[in-house]
Amino acid sequence: MDNMIIGGVRIYFPRPGEKLPIPSTDMRTFAIKDTTSERCCLLGFWHGNWHVLSLPEYENSGRAIMEAVKQAKVRWK
Repeated sequence: MDNMIIGGVRIYFPRPGEKLPIPSTDMRTFAIKDTTSERCCLLGFWHGNWHVLSLPEYENSGRAIMEAVKQAKVRWK
């Protein structure tokens, strides 16, 4: 599973069939998951669980990455 850190946010990119890990709580963590409709959805890790933050609305991962960084700034102020 690929992952990257952008703006202090870790973002996982799981392949189809891969389970998301349980990350440490020292860093804001998101996942961008592809769907069958060639779109992707954004998930966030809070309070020990993964939560869907958006339905498959992003046409590419770039927009989902920008939203993850934006969400992290709002939620961790």
